[in-house]
Amino acid sequence: MFESIVPAAWDGLCVVFSWPNILYPIAGTLLAMLFSVIPGLTGATLMALAIPFTFHWDLVPVLLLFGAFVGGATFMGSITAILFNIPGRNSNAATLLDGYPMAQKGEAKTAIGCSAAASALGSSFGVLVLILLIPVVRDVILAFGPAEILMMTIWGFTTLSILSRGNVIKSLAVAGLGLLLSFIGHDPRTAELRYTFNSLYLRDGLNLVPLFLGFFALAEVFNLMMSGRATISGKTRVEQLPGKVWTGVRACYRHAGLFLRSATIGTVVGAIPGIGATVASFVAYAHARQSAGADGDNFGKGDIRGVLAPEAANDAKDGGALLPTLAFGIPGSVGTAMLLVVLNLHGVAPGREMLGENLNVAFVLIWAMFFSNCLTSIVGLGSVGPLTRLTTVRTDLLVPVIFALVTVGAYIYRGVFADVLVAVIFGFIGYLMKILDWPRIPLLIALVLGPLFENSLLITLKLQQLGTINFWTRPIAMALLALSVGSLVWTYRHTRKPKNFEPNTND
Repeated sequence: MFESIVPAAWDGLCVVFSWPNILYPIAGTLLAMLFSVIPGLTGATLMALAIPFTFHWDLVPVLLLFGAFVGGATFMGSITAILFNIPGRNSNAATLLDGYPMAQKGEAKTAIGCSAAASALGSSFGVLVLILLIPVVRDVILAFGPAEILMMTIWGFTTLSILSRGNVIKSLAVAGLGLLLSFIGHDPRTAELRYTFNSLYLRDGLNLVPLFLGFFALAEVFNLMMSGRATISGKTRVEQLPGKVWTGVRACYRHAGLFLRSATIGTVVGAIPGIGATVASFVAYAHARQSAGADGDNFGKGDIRGVLAPEAANDAKDGGALLPTLAFGIPGSVGTAMLLVVLNLHGVAPGREMLGENLNVAFVLIWAMFFSNCLTSIVGLGSVGPLTRLTTVRTDLLVPVIFALVTVGAYIYRGVFADVLVAVIFGFIGYLMKILDWPRIPLLIALVLGPLFENSLLITLKLQQLGTINFWTRPIAMALLALSVGSLVWTYRHTRKPKNFEPNTND
């Protein structure tokens, strides 16, 4: 198997970079970037729209185009997150927690430079791991069952205390509210409706896209309106902005250990079907906050590590998500689910055949995705200057545009006007929590992890009851349990640690 990888990888690389094949991933990348900048539109939306136009295409152009759609939809969502507090995708919500405060300090160039470098390097890491794991991918994926997913969600919940920044009680209260909101919809055990109040809109639960747009973007619009701030950065000319692009790029090398750990988190989480990039980015952000030690209090105030970690995980997850897709035909994300539809329409079956005699075809897809990820970062770096000018635009001109962009984005995601109302309601909630100094991150983490936690808990308990599995003999589950306990112990010791006494020298 190992002997066949190198020739197949070389054949796939030659196909991608031959003329005119290279035009397909370039076009796909630019389209994906355009869709990702507009809130509410995602790479999956673009793929769904493109499927009917590619019915009669040959297989290679289809792989090149849709591979670029998967890779090009990740990075650009961080641009709006950093500049306007608008997550282009749900997974970019973690990036805005420190990216937007950096833009407010005039360091948007630094934040975008760091995001671009972390995205390109994270994608490279994910693709490298994907290539190395192709021979053993079956054993790797099958090692993660309901018990392991359950422990991963519990590990995610332990990050709530890490992110509380001293307000543990407030953090737990907000997380409890997030869990309650995540339970809206169908009960997974009985399929009965709960907490819907006879509303048809709530039958499928709260949609995260309008909720995220309201909770961050509209909340910041309201804050800008009430604060009287002249511009987002407080500066009126680009020359006054202190941030530098290469400072952000070099941050990936200054914090190389954090980058590698975050990329590993993204790859592992991406390879587990059903979890998604949002979980990966938040877990990586929480890990960065925890590993910072005493400096962790800087997170949420414009710490560049809060941009590096989620963006590295966000792009590394693309390589991980392709593992179950190519090996079993199980999508690791929404984008790879659409990719499976395209492969089936063109007569390509994932599994043994895809990783055997059609391995060169798989590498065409892998290299197209990798090239797209790198191209988005290059374009992002090239457009830093014009983009950062937006942080010097007068607030009274910018607020109406952002408000319109968010509300339109909330509507076009599903074409439901109720989504706009949800965005506005959570915009007010987010604004009140911001001015009253209540943490918002725990609510989002609980919302994302709530359904996953409930489903995996029910399945694990049932399998344990039937004697199908023994939770205590599963090494990966035990390792994740140890990580969870370690997170809680670290938080306890950190919050109990007395502050250094500094004498008053003014007396």
